[in-house]
Amino acid sequence: MGTGVLRCGTCGSSRLTPVGQLRTLEGQNDRLRLKFPRPRAYKLRPAFDVDFARACLDCGALLPFLSDVDLKRLNDDADGLTGYDT
Repeated sequence: MGTGVLRCGTCGSSRLTPVGQLRTLEGQNDRLRLKFPRPRAYKLRPAFDVDFARACLDCGALLPFLSDVDLKRLNDDADGLTGYDT
């Protein structure tokens, strides 16, 4: 059961920064994307933008988050996704 405290997935610390925008050095429009294999030939790969992150103040790990729009799209598409490790 959850305690309501967000913790680092790497070290378990609760010392996390506020949510910040996650971008690359190349430009404001460059962002991380979570991509999955094509469901069928000639179909686009499902991809979701990772726009936000928190950083752990103890170990430095980044905890990325999807935007609300991409989270809704991921939930809508979740049953049809396949992984790379199959």
